[in-house]
Amino acid sequence: MLTATYSIVAFSAEQKKVCSALQRLRQYVDEALQKQSEPDLARIQSAFDLLSQFEQHCHSRKLEKVLIPAVRSSCREADGLVAELESMSDRALALLRSAQEQLRFAFDSGMVKLNELFDVMASYCDSLLKRFAREEEELLPLAMRSLTIDQWFDIAAELLSDDSQPPRKQKKPANTQAVPS
Repeated sequence: MLTATYSIVAFSAEQKKVCSALQRLRQYVDEALQKQSEPDLARIQSAFDLLSQFEQHCHSRKLEKVLIPAVRSSCREADGLVAELESMSDRALALLRSAQEQLRFAFDSGMVKLNELFDVMASYCDSLLKRFAREEEELLPLAMRSLTIDQWFDIAAELLSDDSQPPRKQKKPANTQAVPS
């Protein structure tokens, strides 16, 4: 059971880190779009680029790459929850795509559209925070109940293997100094 405990701790730590990063991104979006006297297109584009990078990062999380497939293959009880989590991700991605479209037209249409852009970008962040909460509150306990010791051993081995590989450097967009990593 020690491997299960290690794995759950690793997934929980990843969840806390990703939630914290998303909250900082949400704050950056807020500052980029609402707390400026005059809109700064470069800063708004930077906020959008950071959200896009975050979206890509979400799909490389250990929880998505390792735990969800393991739970899905071992437990029919997980099917509904995993489908809901995927649906939440799809809705968040649709919001991000909508924000991309609105960004293209925001300055042509005036501040009203810029406010709508903020609402969409904030909704994207909120949607992902809800997904992450469901993962923590429902998926991890379900995994604890349904996975065998052998499956936990395989998961822990994969987590350790991932941890031993050097991290890949990600390209950062311009004007990101306000967002701590």
